[in-house]
Amino acid sequence: MKKIFYFFGILLVIYIVFFDLQVGTIPTKHISTVATVSKSNETSKSTKSLPDFEEIQVKNGDTVLGIVEELNPDFTQPISQITKDFTELNKGLSPTKIQSGKSYKFPLYSSNK
Repeated sequence: MKKIFYFFGILLVIYIVFFDLQVGTIPTKHISTVATVSKSNETSKSTKSLPDFEEIQVKNGDTVLGIVEELNPDFTQPISQITKDFTELNKGLSPTKIQSGKSYKFPLYSSNK
């Protein structure tokens, strides 16, 4: 009887590892670009100075900071500025509220700022 429990336990662990690698929480580099829009195109009515942005569809395991780091490999913005810009670009949405499968606007920072 113990052998059966060990066998099913091992199968369960293998399934959990497989699921985690295929779908789960380990982030992978799989950003799919939806559209790139300049701030001058979209915010011509606004007087706020928002950074340029790229609209990205979020996948499982993605975070706002992870995506911004991939889009801006040599950025020097503080995390508070990134979250503020993300919130302003996405009409008040908190970076902790992003959902897999939906598209959001992520700020682009030039390296010469």
